[in-house]
Amino acid sequence: MAIQARRGIGIVAKLAGGASLAALAMMPAHAQDAAGAPAEEDAIVVTGIRASLEQAADIKREADQVLDVITAEDVGKLPDANVAEALQRVTGVQITRVFGEGQSVSVRGLQQVRVEVDGRTLLGWSARLSPPENDQLGRSSGLDSVPSSLFGRLEVRKSPLASQAEGGLGGTVNLVTPKPLSFKEPTVSLRAQGVYSENSDKFEPAITGFATTKFADGRIGVMLAGEYQKRTSTTQAFERNNFLDRNYTAGGTTTVQQTPVLLQYEQFTVDRSRLGLNGAVQFSVTPEFTVTADALYSKLKTGRRQDFFAFRLPTGTNPVTNAVVEDGMVVAGNANGTVTTAGQIRNEPTESFLYGLNGKYEGDNGLTVEADGYYSKGTIDQTIQIITLQGIAAVPGAFDFRDQTVPSLTLGGTFDPTDYASYNPANNGVRSNRLLGLLEEWTGKLDVSYETGSGVTIAAGVRYTDLHARSNAFRSQVTPTREEIEPYLKLIDAGDFLSDIPGSFPRSFLSTAPTYDFVFNRAQAAEPNPDPDGRSTLLPNLQRDYDFSEKTLAGYLMVSGEGEIAGMPYKANAGVRIASTRLSVDSYVNVGAVSTLRNDKNRYTNVLPSANIAFNVTDDFLVRVSGSQTMQRASIADLAPSTFFNATNLSVTGGNVNLEPPIATQADISFEYYTGKSSLISGAVFYKDVKNFIASFVTSGIDTTLDPQGRELTFSRPENLASAKIKGFEIGIQQFMDFLPSPLDGFGVIANYTYSDAEDNAGFPLVAVSKNSYNLVGLYEKGPFSARIAYNYRDEAVFEFSQGRPSFIGARSQLDAQVGLDITKNIALSLQAQNLLPKKSATSEYSNFNTTALNSYALSERRFSVGVRAKF
Repeated sequence: MAIQARRGIGIVAKLAGGASLAALAMMPAHAQDAAGAPAEEDAIVVTGIRASLEQAADIKREADQVLDVITAEDVGKLPDANVAEALQRVTGVQITRVFGEGQSVSVRGLQQVRVEVDGRTLLGWSARLSPPENDQLGRSSGLDSVPSSLFGRLEVRKSPLASQAEGGLGGTVNLVTPKPLSFKEPTVSLRAQGVYSENSDKFEPAITGFATTKFADGRIGVMLAGEYQKRTSTTQAFERNNFLDRNYTAGGTTTVQQTPVLLQYEQFTVDRSRLGLNGAVQFSVTPEFTVTADALYSKLKTGRRQDFFAFRLPTGTNPVTNAVVEDGMVVAGNANGTVTTAGQIRNEPTESFLYGLNGKYEGDNGLTVEADGYYSKGTIDQTIQIITLQGIAAVPGAFDFRDQTVPSLTLGGTFDPTDYASYNPANNGVRSNRLLGLLEEWTGKLDVSYETGSGVTIAAGVRYTDLHARSNAFRSQVTPTREEIEPYLKLIDAGDFLSDIPGSFPRSFLSTAPTYDFVFNRAQAAEPNPDPDGRSTLLPNLQRDYDFSEKTLAGYLMVSGEGEIAGMPYKANAGVRIASTRLSVDSYVNVGAVSTLRNDKNRYTNVLPSANIAFNVTDDFLVRVSGSQTMQRASIADLAPSTFFNATNLSVTGGNVNLEPPIATQADISFEYYTGKSSLISGAVFYKDVKNFIASFVTSGIDTTLDPQGRELTFSRPENLASAKIKGFEIGIQQFMDFLPSPLDGFGVIANYTYSDAEDNAGFPLVAVSKNSYNLVGLYEKGPFSARIAYNYRDEAVFEFSQGRPSFIGARSQLDAQVGLDITKNIALSLQAQNLLPKKSATSEYSNFNTTALNSYALSERRFSVGVRAKF
């Protein structure tokens, strides 16, 4: 048991807590809502770009914390179809894309961000490009799993309130759904879109619907929203390399050079369909008491078909001849490598459920009581079928990483990559995998606040969470005969493979076209599940299994109010939140050839103070000061000490139950200058001191228990690697040109820039932190016409450490545009273009500050959409 009451509490209290409490004691006036949330009627969605910005500015101005908001331009119409891509327009927010779509966000450089729906956890699983079979993002669903049309507002909380759930080291993203009693009149909205993906050459649908009404004299409201999207995309990639230490001997002297491990060229087509449904019923029992029941459902089906050609370098002494060494890295040379090719089909339907019940009483006597309970569930049923070929002997090859998008590879000898005579079926080359995953959470909370006669509000509450996660993996494999797989061979045409990536490498080669029936039946017959009552007929892969349980009890006390200091109005809050966490995980560990069940436990308590104070220097100029401690529990996959061995790329990943939650002591000073109803200039200076930061630590070695062939494996496990300090600033402007004559007064601009300087105690950059990021958005809205063009940029960031050296994700940017035209009051047309500069948005990963030492490169395609929208 570790008690995490850090010395940083004193720093926070001195910076903001003391100021807030002193201010509360001096000249109290009107009390603030303990939850810091806007009133329900503020959630009514207004129309148009300008109106949405005006509403967002109002919410930001009245907030009790450092908060940025994006509101819908109309019912079910956020500025981007993807939640993450909408959030990237917020100052200090950076996103990660998978398959060309935004999936997760980081706030002020930290990717440890809590994601909520109406203050609740939406559990789920999301697909990743790499690693290929580790799909759990963490403790909440990926932002690509739910359509943005289900939400009326997106909130980014950069400083916490004691009344809000802990769990966001960088901040919290809250996705707010519209509520039926917030609408003044019945509303129905329908939208149909066609989306064209350039390389896939497909035109596919996206359909959105929304309806709400009230009855019983406006006391009962009902709302239903839904969206269906389908999209096929193509990604072209160079994948899974790393630069690891290898020994070279010459003249009796041994030197160590960082040498590439694997050159793998890969292309895959992803077919995704997304269904989202959201419904709510509200009943105003009395003017003071309202009951809300709501539910959200999301289903994301991802199918992937991919082909790859791989050249694996030897691992012994002198693996490369004629080596060209730059900055201690072998970037060109000759090697006798192992060639493998494969075709793979992969399907991963995921579902997320969220059911909630809320009751809120707001009395005239200053007493507010709110009870909330919910059940959240996420499931995945992933299947993978693969047939792998391997060269019959080592193949001589010449490679060069210099001055190219991806490294060149020229094969020598008699090897013909298009001829079956050059290959054999790989050892265990027919493989069938299945992963069954379950996440579920029961949560109940009670909040009570009371406004005293002096205008100070005292709030207290308790929250209990019971989280359970289970993962069951199955894998059967067999080495087939040449004759068995011959019907499933496929020749890759040179014109169809990585056509948008320049360079010289094998573009035409023999791959495979696996079918579910052949691979599953052949593998399962060779290695059946000995348990006839098992959850799959495939062989259990026990090293990857875990059963995780976590129970959390949290409580808080918070004081808030308004007043004046030397004639300057202020509003402030200060409080403390205490969270006690107990976790237990069952997993399997190999003892010789036997998998033995083990149980690991951990327990910790965190004391998290927070304070916020906002001064109205003038009616339109606010200065905020905040200080707090935040924490984030490690992801479930990181905590589960199970082991996963990928025989295709010889990687081993697993978790670490002894991880401690990173703790950030943070301070923030910001200003907001409102120059008009929809215009503002804002800025902030922030500082975070993070302890027990978690990052993947990569090593290499041999484990004959996992791989009886004794090949070198790459091991990756999370560790509490370091402490870190993050300091930076952000500045933004949101301005319409109202001072210009018509029609030029329809022009507007949104621009923001964030600087984050982050280093750990060893002087290395912090994982996932880009030092510079910015957004530039040009707007025009006048009469029935509107347009927007948006450019987003972030520079390089560390993503892992290999043998103690950092590996980086390179700088990337994206350009999007959209145009809208209101045909009538009720009918509107829209055109959108996304990822207009694909090579600028491509994801590249490289080793140890050297961009030539490329580990991976992924190129996504342009997307275009046209749509019609009707609202009544």
